[in-house]
Amino acid sequence: MAVLIGLAAASVVSATPSGAAAAPITKPPMGWNSWNSFAGAIDHTVIEQQADALVSSGMKDAGYEYVNIDDGWWTGSRDSGGNMTVDTAKWPGGMAAITAYIHSKGLKAGIYTDAGRNGCGYYYPTGHPAYPGTGAEGHYDQDFLQFSRWGFDYVKVDWCGGNAEGLNARTAYTQISDSISRATAQTGRPMTFSVCEWGGNQPWNWAPSIANLWRTSNDIIYWGEKPAMSRVLANFDSAQHPSAQSPGHYNDPDMLVAGLSGFSDAQNRTHLSLWAVSGAPLIAGNKPSDMSAATRAALTNREMIAIDQDALGRQGTKVAEDASGLQVYSKELSGTGRRAVVLLNRTGSAATITARWASLGLTGAATVRDVWAGADRGSFTGSYATSVPAGEAVLLTVTGSDGTPPGGGPITGKQSGRCADAGSAANGTQVLLQDCQSRSSQTWTHTASRQLTVSGSQCLDASGQGTANGTAVVVWTCNGQANQQWTANANGTLTGVQSGLCLDASGQGTANGTKLVLWACNGQANQQWTVPSV
Repeated sequence: MAVLIGLAAASVVSATPSGAAAAPITKPPMGWNSWNSFAGAIDHTVIEQQADALVSSGMKDAGYEYVNIDDGWWTGSRDSGGNMTVDTAKWPGGMAAITAYIHSKGLKAGIYTDAGRNGCGYYYPTGHPAYPGTGAEGHYDQDFLQFSRWGFDYVKVDWCGGNAEGLNARTAYTQISDSISRATAQTGRPMTFSVCEWGGNQPWNWAPSIANLWRTSNDIIYWGEKPAMSRVLANFDSAQHPSAQSPGHYNDPDMLVAGLSGFSDAQNRTHLSLWAVSGAPLIAGNKPSDMSAATRAALTNREMIAIDQDALGRQGTKVAEDASGLQVYSKELSGTGRRAVVLLNRTGSAATITARWASLGLTGAATVRDVWAGADRGSFTGSYATSVPAGEAVLLTVTGSDGTPPGGGPITGKQSGRCADAGSAANGTQVLLQDCQSRSSQTWTHTASRQLTVSGSQCLDASGQGTANGTAVVVWTCNGQANQQWTANANGTLTGVQSGLCLDASGQGTANGTKLVLWACNGQANQQWTVPSV
């Protein structure tokens, strides 16, 4: 069965919202998609060859598990009952046969459709072998049940038809999520749900409750173009929504262009560094059956993949920019005092970039490892600096000691035994339950003004000054407002001064990644906390 995830199902069993289907994945999806290399010119031979190559190249062993069939697989015809019909010349045995082949390789199968009546091939002809626009509107229950019965494990739903036909994005994708949930209930096969809405309707604000991943931008490459670092950077920037991301739910800056013609090995490594520090899905778009040894080595680099797949599910954030275009991004990793760091040079000249431990939430000495070089750089106190070529990035892991503010301590849930974790100091970051560790993002200081501060200047905050059940609890720059003031009560509850509502582990959740929200006080254990004394 699919995991049901609500925005605010916290303390009332009947409060599970509509559109709450998402497959129970815990790490960003990794796999391959047919579009960037083949567009609509796909059939069973193309897909089988690339599935074979995922195995023989070592990509499967490195974690790439999905084989995603994109637009062009379907002619758009339906039978008298409205069921999708398949060209058996292209797909002998139908789509169930291709999923069976993919599964026989120890891989998972993905499929594509559109939220509208027609898909991208109808509205945006590309000059490829003709394929009509295809979409699912009017057939949501029928189509997603068929996908599940065919054996698909992943479904990507585009927005060409939805956009052209004037659909409401949130409504349409919620209906699709409901259909996926109903299909899963019938077949027992959950499907990873990818919302491909392009970011125009800010899916990071609503898709986390209904989907596993959501596109935050336009395509990273259009058919016939060469990949460009400017597009990679633009898509990376568009995906900076750390408060939306948690284990099982990911901002998606689009498929990888690493290994496509026109991109250098250094550009491939820079691209992968940015996706890894973001905790973004790693969906390759090259031809695994025809790639260089350097491309294979970059895509299968185990240290880079470990950063991307880290169990905390964090999205790295920018923590420093000493000069314009010379940027430092940091991602907190599981374990104590561990960070992934990207030094990104967006300028046209080589430059030295410095990562300072204070900006990473570390103190004292720390060891530095260069991921792409596979080399330990040594132990450094306070900071590490290195020259970064123009337009490139250096990917590091840094291991030291988490900084702990004097007098600070954890906020620990009575029911879960887990700690309130800020994850990032970025404004709007959702506070989650995580295993208690001695890290700065779990170290809260209870002030005389009834604030709970973290990372120096950030406060526990009722998002948007909300006072309704389900209001997200986030971190925000301390401003003295009542939505950042909390009363610690003798019964263990922590109530918002402005709202009068209790800090609540959503859905009575106890797992890592459970969101903290406001909810009407009810005396249940998911609303009881130990907090640092003033």
